[in-house]
Amino acid sequence: MKSLQTFLVGCILFSTSAIQAAQENKVVVGVNIRGYGGVSEQQQNSKIEELQAYRVKTIREGFPSNLNENFNQFIISAYRHGIGTVAIIYPTLGGDQTHTSVVDASNGRPWRTPALVDCNPEQFRKLLTVQLAALEAAGVKLTAIELGNEFNTVGYNADFPVHSSGRVLGIADLNNSKDSEARVVAAGYLQYIKVLAVAKDVRDHSRLNRATPLLSGGLANVGLPGPHSFNKQLSTSVPDTIAFLRQNGTDSLVDGYGVHAYTSGDPHQTISQRVAVFNDIFRACEHNKPCWLTEWAFNNRDQSCPIHDDIRVQLVKAERVALKPFIAQGRLAASIYYSWDGDFPGQKENMGAIFRCGSLTEAGKLALSPM
Repeated sequence: MKSLQTFLVGCILFSTSAIQAAQENKVVVGVNIRGYGGVSEQQQNSKIEELQAYRVKTIREGFPSNLNENFNQFIISAYRHGIGTVAIIYPTLGGDQTHTSVVDASNGRPWRTPALVDCNPEQFRKLLTVQLAALEAAGVKLTAIELGNEFNTVGYNADFPVHSSGRVLGIADLNNSKDSEARVVAAGYLQYIKVLAVAKDVRDHSRLNRATPLLSGGLANVGLPGPHSFNKQLSTSVPDTIAFLRQNGTDSLVDGYGVHAYTSGDPHQTISQRVAVFNDIFRACEHNKPCWLTEWAFNNRDQSCPIHDDIRVQLVKAERVALKPFIAQGRLAASIYYSWDGDFPGQKENMGAIFRCGSLTEAGKLALSPM
């Protein structure tokens, strides 16, 4: 009897570990990298060798606004070295730019910002088809296609006025035709959904990427609906934006929803407090339509070499523990850190970078380890 019990316990333990391993294998772990589509081939190769040396398997990078052979070469070369790409495709690709805003850094727009209301689904189709075909000609299968980036904020969507009530809008606001601010934002979201349908159709009719997950664009965590946002700019909350998209049919179009979470850098915050924050952010994430955490990070302002990274190691460790329940529930499918190095090659390293002082930091090693 004892041997039978031992055998059964062993089976249970093996089954549990097998399930955990399966869950870990399903979670995409990677890092954001920016600007390497515009540098020399030598610089590209050097960066890919660096990523490969640290066993990076996935990068996230934004596609250019037109067909760019240099950019394609970077993605192709990375793929041939075992590094897949979560490709950010901007929904305003091919749009008429009528409502594109001017640069206004003081109001959250350090670049010219397009408006979703100007999206042109058919022009988008033409351009995406050509871009995807160019990569497929080289045998590239993307890790995921993410349509847009933080379009629930002023910085990436000119449908949001820079001079506004400063609210975080919820789904009740987006559905309120009498709300002049929310009505414009909602119209842009409906236009976005039309482009999302086109992206799915192009993906579905592709040769190599028919099974590539299609994601809604990573939404910035701006808090829950209320009269005041953290930066006094109009925005829509993550769960309410997803709820509005879902209300208008996106569950039939996407495989998951992109989200961003830059949480507290207080090392004394408890795991339960971190889980509570994620409960708000991931409220709309479901097992059959999980969220992809395509940006998260902790800053380290230390510019010395070797870098002192102990506190960030502690923060990364706590964050990963807080994410585990959502992975176990099947509601979180990816963890992609922001970012590998500086915003662009040759620029000063940003505070969130994990490749510092010529090597991957301890925090970076932890952030990129399997979940």
